[in-house]
Amino acid sequence: MDIIDHESNEKTYTNYMKYEHGITKTGWIIFVFLILEDVLVRLFVVKQPSDLSNIIFQGLLLSIYIILSIFKVSHAKNTSTNQKRKIFDLIKVFEIITIVTLISTMYHGVFFHFVALLPITFISLTKGFRKAIPYILLSFAFQMVANLVASTLLQGNMENNINGVPFVIISIVQYLLFVLFCYIWSGIYNEYVRSEEENNILIDRLGDKYVQLEQAKKEIQSHYDKLIKSSNQLEETNSRLTASLAEFYTLQQISQAITSIFDMNELLKFVNDVIIGVMGVSHSTIALCYGPQNKLKVQVSSIFDKKDLAIVSDFINCDILKPSTEGGHSMIDNAVTEEDYPFTRGRNIKAMICVPLLAKGKTLGIVLIEHSFKDAFDDENMRLLEVISQQVSIAIENARLYQQMHDLATLDGLTGAYNRLYFNDKLQEEFKNAQAKGHDLSFIIFDIDHFKKFNDTYGHLFGDLVLKTLSSYIMKTLRKEDIYARYGGEEFVILMPYTTLEQAKEKAEDLRMGVSQLNITDRVVSASVTISVGVSTYPETAGRAQELISTADDALYEAKHAGRNLVRVAKPRN
Repeated sequence: MDIIDHESNEKTYTNYMKYEHGITKTGWIIFVFLILEDVLVRLFVVKQPSDLSNIIFQGLLLSIYIILSIFKVSHAKNTSTNQKRKIFDLIKVFEIITIVTLISTMYHGVFFHFVALLPITFISLTKGFRKAIPYILLSFAFQMVANLVASTLLQGNMENNINGVPFVIISIVQYLLFVLFCYIWSGIYNEYVRSEEENNILIDRLGDKYVQLEQAKKEIQSHYDKLIKSSNQLEETNSRLTASLAEFYTLQQISQAITSIFDMNELLKFVNDVIIGVMGVSHSTIALCYGPQNKLKVQVSSIFDKKDLAIVSDFINCDILKPSTEGGHSMIDNAVTEEDYPFTRGRNIKAMICVPLLAKGKTLGIVLIEHSFKDAFDDENMRLLEVISQQVSIAIENARLYQQMHDLATLDGLTGAYNRLYFNDKLQEEFKNAQAKGHDLSFIIFDIDHFKKFNDTYGHLFGDLVLKTLSSYIMKTLRKEDIYARYGGEEFVILMPYTTLEQAKEKAEDLRMGVSQLNITDRVVSASVTISVGVSTYPETAGRAQELISTADDALYEAKHAGRNLVRVAKPRN
């Protein structure tokens, strides 16, 4: 509590010195009016002759008071706190003496002595009631002395003033009332100051709490920011995980396709659909390399318009795609123009990615995806397409290997026709279809006339050339659904679904005539051959699959027996 009192006095003293200059000026005005009142009272009320010496003396005292006040204020601004207090106490003593002396020279001075006590009031406020008591006693004692001196020296001028016992009584009453006032004032003010200080302490504590709350708020904000950052990281991780899962699913689908789809076109169509779904693009095109110059040829595309697809096919080998086709590098461009990319003409393409299909360091083709918006792709899109393309390359390589194995298993190595084993399987399959659906199934068998003698004359190499030339011609004349096979040696067969006996006979005759007109040469030897042909048809001449072969073979034997280079038809069933 003593600390509170000390701090409150310090603060009060500081506040008092802050307004001391204004208080001092107010005192100047009061004393000027008191001197003026004294002069007027003497001239007009008590009718005393004007005493110039008294007025001069009062003016001198007022000047001393003003000088002391100015000195007090100026030194209070330029000295330390302890020095301020010492100077303040000393000057305050002289002020009190000067004021008491000045009021004692006035006609009604006894009634104005309370003015001299006003500075002491501020002492009681700044230093407390106990500190003000010496100043009060000093003022009272000096007032008694000053009044005695004034009444002696200025007796003629103060004859109607109150002197003697009445003066002492009035002064004592005034001072007692003033002491009581200072005591009450000091107590009230001290309580006010104490309350204010306690409020300040409370405010300080609240300020500390506020600072703590601000720190807690900052910590909470920091934790919140960390949570937001962690949430963003989790969201980013989740996005990457989702993308990885989508990528994994895509690759899984492609891997399944690799192991289950062996037809090249069917496989590429499936992969192209997957790319469109995963990448969300406007168009996707897969082009493969063919020929000795490795030229690109569109294999599958999502472009359905024939005119647009023709433009793509015409310009797919443009120079701007050579980094992919020749260098094996991926390309991305988010500001595509028709001038730079001629294969995009008329399709409003603004962005594209081109990724090569690589296998064993060789470019198999490209995957080209396109979008109608600028800046549609980023490096992550290109990376994903590269991963997909790696799988596609494996799929293409596997499909080609499968095709090669299939060809080895089903095709005759010399002529390119199907072999006998594959043909027998297809015969059973097509015969069951003919029975189930009730359509005709024709069978043609032929062999080369006098082929052994031909071989003996020109050699086996030329004989092989005859077989290859003959097969090449036959395969060009057949339909897609017809099945052509080498049945043994120089003997060949053709299975023709949905073909009547008469149609098969006409086809056999056309083949016989066409073969007879072939000129077979190896640039040294030139020759021509003829064939004998037998024809049979289900259900007209055969009721079972094996009967197709046997009845057609009988017709072939008949053609040979009749002179060769002929077509003969099996006899109808009974």
